[in-house]
Amino acid sequence: MNKKRQEAEELIYKVMDSIDKTHTNSDYYKNLFAKMTDDDFTKFCQRRLPYRFHIEAFNIEPKMYDVIEAFKVLNKPLFEKVKLPYVYENSKGEPIETAECMVVYIHLKRMKQMLTKKNHTSIHNAKRDMKTGLLTSEDKGGKETDREFESLATMGLDYTMDEFARPKADAMRAKAEMSQAILSKGFVSDEDITVYKDDSLGKKLVSTYLIGAHLHSNLIDTDYATPLTVENTMKNKM
Repeated sequence: MNKKRQEAEELIYKVMDSIDKTHTNSDYYKNLFAKMTDDDFTKFCQRRLPYRFHIEAFNIEPKMYDVIEAFKVLNKPLFEKVKLPYVYENSKGEPIETAECMVVYIHLKRMKQMLTKKNHTSIHNAKRDMKTGLLTSEDKGGKETDREFESLATMGLDYTMDEFARPKADAMRAKAEMSQAILSKGFVSDEDITVYKDDSLGKKLVSTYLIGAHLHSNLIDTDYATPLTVENTMKNKM
């Protein structure tokens, strides 16, 4: 074993033992490294995030003071000042800094809802999937979640729920009425919009699937038929 590898292993064991007083993690890596040649060890260390700390509920659960102790072993700061060049830079090009704050690596994948490109209100609604009613391409925006609707219901914002779930969703006739009222008066109210039972692309899709599965629902069904079929039937009887 060469000297550099020996120093690296000793540092790994020391850091693990500063967090895990049971020495379980350091023993794990000792057994792992014992089977490796120097080349294998070098390749292992070159991997992305090669060292993983193993937690055992109630037995190996590091506290914050254990993490602080590990940073002391590494001789690395736990708190750092973050430069914010997008907020302000002086005449010398030096960015403003924050107060000292904890800087850590978050090993969780960022949710798509948190991405900037998803957090916007759609200006146009021309590009739409006419089967589901969802906006597509650059017209696509963030979706209203169940929890957000529950919050509106809790606060008694029924008209807001109607607006988000109908004319601003997949109710095409209601959307046309809303647009017409805004263009003619400059504003719109809930009384200006009539929402019909079958005015929802999403409801029509689900109802069609249920009919295809020989299931009757109270969504928009009339005698196990889609609204288009009922309309054509009525025309033929006239």
